[in-house]
Amino acid sequence: MPLYDIRCSHCEGIFERLIPLQGLHGQTPCPYCKQQTAASPMPTGGHVGLQVKYRWQPRNGAEQLAGQGATGPGTHAGAGRSSVLHNCKGHSCSICAT
Repeated sequence: MPLYDIRCSHCEGIFERLIPLQGLHGQTPCPYCKQQTAASPMPTGGHVGLQVKYRWQPRNGAEQLAGQGATGPGTHAGAGRSSVLHNCKGHSCSICAT
């Protein structure tokens, strides 16, 4: 007996049910609202494969903390700290001074 994903027509709950082929499109009880709902399987994409061809790598510490495309103080190579996420302490901040 195949396992199917069923969506309840009353409460929109999704549940799994082992249903024989002869029982498809009959009625089955919903485990959430306890009402009878159509035993028609949800359309699914079958076996879907995902292949990643490009993996993002940070170019510097600022991008590692803030994400791809980070700009602003602290993103250049000579910055005292390589962070765009900093607590500025005023005029003596090594990141904002550059």
